[in-house]
Parts: sequence; structure tokens; C-alpha cells
Amino acid sequence: MTDDRLDPRTGLFLVKSIGVTDTDARTFRRSVDHGQGTRLRRGVFTTAERWGGLTARDRYVDQIRAVVETRRHDPVVSHQSAAALWGIPLSGAWPRDVHVLAVPASRVRSKNGVFVHRTAFDWADVVELDGVLVTRPVRTLLDLARTTTFENAVVALDHAMNPRRATPEVLVYPDELCELLARCGSVRGSTKAQRAIDFARPNADNPGESLSRVAIFELGFPDPELQTRHANPRGGWYFTDVEWPTHRVIGEFDGKGKYLKEEFLRGRSPGEVVYEEKMREDHLRAEGFRVVRWGWTELTDRGRLQRLLVEAGLPVIR
Repeated sequence: MTDDRLDPRTGLFLVKSIGVTDTDARTFRRSVDHGQGTRLRRGVFTTAERWGGLTARDRYVDQIRAVVETRRHDPVVSHQSAAALWGIPLSGAWPRDVHVLAVPASRVRSKNGVFVHRTAFDWADVVELDGVLVTRPVRTLLDLARTTTFENAVVALDHAMNPRRATPEVLVYPDELCELLARCGSVRGSTKAQRAIDFARPNADNPGESLSRVAIFELGFPDPELQTRHANPRGGWYFTDVEWPTHRVIGEFDGKGKYLKEEFLRGRSPGEVVYEEKMREDHLRAEGFRVVRWGWTELTDRGRLQRLLVEAGLPVIR
């Protein structure tokens, strides 16, 4: 099946779109049975080829758009769904449901893959993003901090506060978040949100580093410094993920993407990256530091991370 019937903006096929014939609709419905099409929602399809090439986040964005296109009234997309639209990462998998806002007096209920948050909100905190009504980033982050896990909130906040990672539209500052939180009053989750805002940092480089910092804190180790600069003897600088200068310990989070994704490889082979990492570590050790590395396995099994840090000489202080 060709893609010429898909909406060029969204990549979706809507049965109720203007100009769609009954024949077109039947063709897409049959394509699902033949493995050539994917049904996102009643009356909303895309091709299996396109769907298969999407990232998890892009698939979730498709599901959000499918909900928006099939609601009787334009919904206000919020919480995790708003984060997906703004490109704000979360700590785990994207949810199955699409999150939307409704005023407290609304009789709308959560069902059919739509999670309704009945809560007061200011329309000044809602904007249109590529044809979808969505909560502004600062409101989105506050909603996440109030209602989701501490890990989730920190990953999202660290991203949005980092000027090297966040887009200009998403970039926020702690003062903005605290000001909005104060305007909201004593709503449920306010204390939880303030804790996440206070913990967030503007220089965490990726979600793995953010989750590492949460684990380090909850395991009782001292708070580390982030992105500390060290001179590279060959020229330039090294920046460490986390570091405890007093204890002469450096911690490095190593996700697989560091050695496989082109954005990190930058034209180098995985072998070249491994070699450069070894040279970097040798130089840091020559300065008198112990270098500890961990990955997603250690973040999942915190006992392993705890043993690594204790063996490196870090004290438990909490």
C-alpha cells in the first residue's frame, strides 16, 4: 500500500476526513487483516510499514493524535501525553492511555484508552501545538511532579532545566515552577512536586544520569557533583557524569546507546568509542580518581550499584 492517502502532516488516515471515500475506508480496514495496516483507534489507521519504523515515543504521539481526532470536543492533552508532545523524556515506558484535562465539574470519565484528570486549570496554561491543545511545558512538568513517581519527575525536570538538552519552548527555570506551584495553592501533591523541583539539576546529561542521581540519593550516599571538568592531556576537556572530589571517586553511567547510536558515535565506530573511553578513564585514574561504571542493570538492581559504590570507598551518610 502506498502512503498517498495518509495525512502528510500526521501520517494517519482518518475515515471521517473530508474527501475520503467509502472505498478508501474499506481498503484501510482490510489492510489491517492483511498485515499491511495498523489500526490506532476506531476510524484511525496508518500503514504497517510506517508504524514499524517509528520510535516508542512517536507511536505514542500517533495514539495521542488518534484520540484528539476522534473526540467530540478538542481535548486538552496533559501529563505524560503532553510530555510526549513536547519531547520531554520519562523514566520508563510511555503509558497506554492518553491523558487529558477536564474541569472538576465535568462528567467526563476515563475510558477507552483515555485517562481524564478532573482538576482546575487556567486556560493561560494551555497552548496549541501542531494543531493539538496541550498544557504548557511548565504546567506539564508540574503535573508530572505532582502525580507521577519521583524518578519520573526528576528525569522530566532535569531535561527541561538543561539548556543544552531542552528546546527553547521547553526550557524552564526553578523559579517558574515554584511560582506556578504557589499559584495552584495547597493542591494534592504540592509537597511531592516541590521535593522533585528542589532535587532537579540543570546539568544532568541524560535520563540515565538523572536516574543514577535518584538511586545514589535513595541509597544514602553523598550528593555528587555533575559534569565536572577535567583537562584532556591531548587537548580539550573531559566532563564526568557524577563525581565526589573529596572521596576521589568518579561515577559514569554507560547506556548501550553510547556505543551504538549515531548521535553519540558521531561518525566513529563502536570500537573507536570504546578505545577513547579507555584513554579517558586512564587519564582520570592518573589524576588519582577511582572510576566506577554502571548501566541500566545496576539501576534496576540497586544492590549491585550499592556494592560498586561502597567498594569504591563512598560512605553511606543517610
